[in-house]
Amino acid sequence: MNAARTPPLAVAVTTLAGLELLRLAGASGSIWAVLPALLAAALAGPLVWWSGPRPALPAALAALGAARLLVQIPGARTVPVLAVAAGVAVAALVVAVRRCAATSGNGPGRAARAIALAVGADVATRLPFDLLDPAWRGGATGWLWALACAAALGALAADTYRRPAPVARPGGGAELALLGPALALYALLLASPAAVAAQGGGGLTGAGLWIAAGTVLGVAALSAPQPRWAAPAALAAAVAAFTLLPPLAGIAALAGTAALPSVLRRVLRTRPLTTGQGALPDLALAGAGGVLGHLLLAVPYQLRTAPAAFALLTALLLAGAAYAARAADRERAGARFGRPFLPVVLATVLLAAPPLAGALRSAPEPLPTDTAGGMYRLMTWNVHAAVDERGELAPEAVLDTIRASDAQVVALQEVPRGWPGAGGLDLAAWLERRLDVTAVWAPSADRHFGNLVLTSLPVLDSATTDLPRAGGDMDRSAATLTLGLADGEEVRVVATHLDGRSSPDARLRQLEGVLREAEDGGPATVLAGDLNARPGSREIERVTEAGFHSAQDTVGDPDRDTATVPPRRVDWIFGASGVAFGDFTLEDTTASDHRPLVVTVYLD
Repeated sequence: MNAARTPPLAVAVTTLAGLELLRLAGASGSIWAVLPALLAAALAGPLVWWSGPRPALPAALAALGAARLLVQIPGARTVPVLAVAAGVAVAALVVAVRRCAATSGNGPGRAARAIALAVGADVATRLPFDLLDPAWRGGATGWLWALACAAALGALAADTYRRPAPVARPGGGAELALLGPALALYALLLASPAAVAAQGGGGLTGAGLWIAAGTVLGVAALSAPQPRWAAPAALAAAVAAFTLLPPLAGIAALAGTAALPSVLRRVLRTRPLTTGQGALPDLALAGAGGVLGHLLLAVPYQLRTAPAAFALLTALLLAGAAYAARAADRERAGARFGRPFLPVVLATVLLAAPPLAGALRSAPEPLPTDTAGGMYRLMTWNVHAAVDERGELAPEAVLDTIRASDAQVVALQEVPRGWPGAGGLDLAAWLERRLDVTAVWAPSADRHFGNLVLTSLPVLDSATTDLPRAGGDMDRSAATLTLGLADGEEVRVVATHLDGRSSPDARLRQLEGVLREAEDGGPATVLAGDLNARPGSREIERVTEAGFHSAQDTVGDPDRDTATVPPRRVDWIFGASGVAFGDFTLEDTTASDHRPLVVTVYLD
């Protein structure tokens, strides 16, 4: 292995494995993951102090390879293990970037280029599988990927151990902590195809093309001088546009993925920010600070509250830190930035991945379509972001449950589209590509989480309604569809998910818009969803006063809970005066913390 290529390769492979481990840790959804991750990331300092500069990187790479193999085992994916694995990934990246930046020539530029290429490769390898990480896929594919990652990390560990370590900058530089926010901007916003597609209203393939094009531009930009203000300003503008102007999400992703590598290079070229106490405290601070910086974005997205403000603040902090270092980053005319040809070619190849991803998919399977006699089958289900009761990401279980229901209309709540709690999965696209259906998406919260209605019936009209927050925990929405049946009848389905707080006030306000849509549909209307209201509550009384009757109360078991953790009955299917119900089932499943409600709807 070429000695000059080893440090950049170590950075690239570490970034690739680190992004996956950070997504896995984010899907755990537990605040208890923070402390183990911080402690593991802070090991970067003691590792260099204990082993010395030469064995530190091999040890970090070997530990990361072991962590990647461990999380491939389903039983090992507990919150503490995932948190420690994510912390090890950050610590390994800090040590790898430190080694790469210390090499002769354009070390900082090579490190930034390696990170950019790894991000592009991460997107390109996930798109053919609709963004489902190999750890969640399991089977031969998952294990082959895990073994390949571990083998690559092991080979790099052995190679770096055999070679003398370059003289690193004093203390290593606590500015390496900015790698954490950079990875968060990549994973949560700028290089997340699901987030770009959900924010901009496009498809995953188009989002992948924007990101791949940005990767090409970013790698090319690292090989040419540029004004000091260009990259920080472009990054700040890109994040602002992404979070505040949804239609510009694709362009913002392109600009952000193009600008962020130059910001990273600028940060790594600055005079090291040290405590004066040596590598132990400086690198420990860099590792722990990297995790905290990442959480500055990940936690607000996990809670689905005010993500735009936190994303913009973090981007401005990152850009400001880079711009403040301008005195130590004077780029001279004719300065050598390395040979860009091969990296640019590699980045350009990534442009072929999104179109190829579509060609590799099998044909979708249809849901039932027979509605003769004025009847159809309907399901409503809160899928809990496709995270099952064991904390595993399980879109296949969601798909199997939908198929087994024989429903022609499927109303889903808590559907993730790039949400960190679902590992960046776009469940809407994932299901739509496997089912021959029409999908109506009603975004809520930060547009990466919401309601989805899938149907095999002709959609004559559809609309989405933004419901008032009214002091609730997040923005809510409803989807309204007018469907055609085989005998020419028209029916309306209104699907929603109301506020989850204990006070009924927000739900009562939101019900005004929902009932308006339902009542406008006439007697052949069904209202379905997670209303977060129990039998006998003011909200349910308001619905029944409007002339709707409950399927579970009329043809099912009224005493059965529809949610399991904690046990409660909050999911409902209501019919207007022209609707009757039959064959009601409340399915037992571990694929979510809610049970799916399925019923046959008859036109009375």
